[in-house]
Amino acid sequence: MAHQAVYPDSDDSHYHYQAKSPYFQEPQSEVKASYDDLIDEYASPYAVNAHHKTFAVETPTMGAPQHRRGPSTPMKTTFSSKQSDDTFHDQPQPLYPPLPAKDMEKQRWYQWSNIIPDSIACRLYVLTVLIETAIDLTIEGELLVRVNRETQDSQNTKKMSVYLSIFAIAHVFQFYMAAEAVVTRNTLQFIALTLFNALLLLYAVIQIGEIKEVVQNADGTSGGISDIPINVLTVIIPCVIAAAELAFIGLGWKIYHEFGWKVYKFLGADRRIKKLYANYQIYECLIKFDVFFFAGFSVQFLWLVLNSNDWEYYVTIAALPLSIVLLVEGHYAAKHENKWMMATFMSGCVGAMVYFIYKLVKVLMYKDQDQQFKFIWKSLTTFSVIAILLLSVTFVFSYLVTRSFGRGLKDSLKRKNTVSGKNPSHNRVASANPNRMSIE
Repeated sequence: MAHQAVYPDSDDSHYHYQAKSPYFQEPQSEVKASYDDLIDEYASPYAVNAHHKTFAVETPTMGAPQHRRGPSTPMKTTFSSKQSDDTFHDQPQPLYPPLPAKDMEKQRWYQWSNIIPDSIACRLYVLTVLIETAIDLTIEGELLVRVNRETQDSQNTKKMSVYLSIFAIAHVFQFYMAAEAVVTRNTLQFIALTLFNALLLLYAVIQIGEIKEVVQNADGTSGGISDIPINVLTVIIPCVIAAAELAFIGLGWKIYHEFGWKVYKFLGADRRIKKLYANYQIYECLIKFDVFFFAGFSVQFLWLVLNSNDWEYYVTIAALPLSIVLLVEGHYAAKHENKWMMATFMSGCVGAMVYFIYKLVKVLMYKDQDQQFKFIWKSLTTFSVIAILLLSVTFVFSYLVTRSFGRGLKDSLKRKNTVSGKNPSHNRVASANPNRMSIE
């Protein structure tokens, strides 16, 4: 053989063979420890931190000098969350890095600006609606007291009480819609409020003749809180509404241009997204006005027409909350782009239209035959016709909004809420330890 095997028991075997046996072990002192072995020898196993899934390393005490910085310890008590332990905290955390005092003041002012608008035109608009609401509610309360004292017929007293109450609720609803339009920057809602205020003006003019027919002594000054005659009070209301209408038109034009630029900054220059957003705004506005006219018609029908022994009385009572729930469902269906919820809402709109058409036909058929419809058929007809028209338009825009699902509008609205500070995910703390940098 060319090569002679070298066995381990020979004296010079350690120096002459090239391939050592796998069973051969060198002395422990002659083997150099690897870097990983040194790390494993002097470092304890990693302990999981309960807050951010980071690791805390304990320092050894084997005669080596201690480090200046102690071991990492949690800053708060351990807790667990079923939803997510590493991305969500129930307890409030300080922002890191901490904001300067100047930036903190800006942040506080921005939070207040969501309630108090920063635009002069928006402030004047809200102030105008507030003044109009306060004056008209005061006069309506005075008229309600005077009508109840001056009217002899209980049926007329009940009718005027319902009408005045609905008129007062309409002013409260208008103030809420105006404040919401400023906060949400819904430019189309300002246009709708201008039309709604015009309807209130028309109703206030009609109310003058109705109160004169019911009240025997409309020129009297007694029986109320103030000494102003009823005729003067009924004239003041349309004058206030007309002045507010002019202010709405002027301020609305200014606000339309201001909000148009802000919406452009949020949504960008994509015309397709802007068109989808316009349909979404109209849809949301229609739903809110549907709620008012649903409630107004139901209250009149319950208090002025139906009796407790009539089966329609209980059907109307059940239909009122169901209709409100249906409209709320339509709002969330469009917001979350849920097609099943939208299909349910559209089916409910068809059912509501059938219900109002039935009520309208009944009112027109019995307006001359039934004493209950003789004095209130005009108001019921007006509310039912407006409700049917609103439901028809709402059904059309619900279809348009459904077609826009998955086309980028939802993401654009999320970016808008993120920029405006409505997304709470940006308030998360970067680390449980303010002195530690981490990449989460």
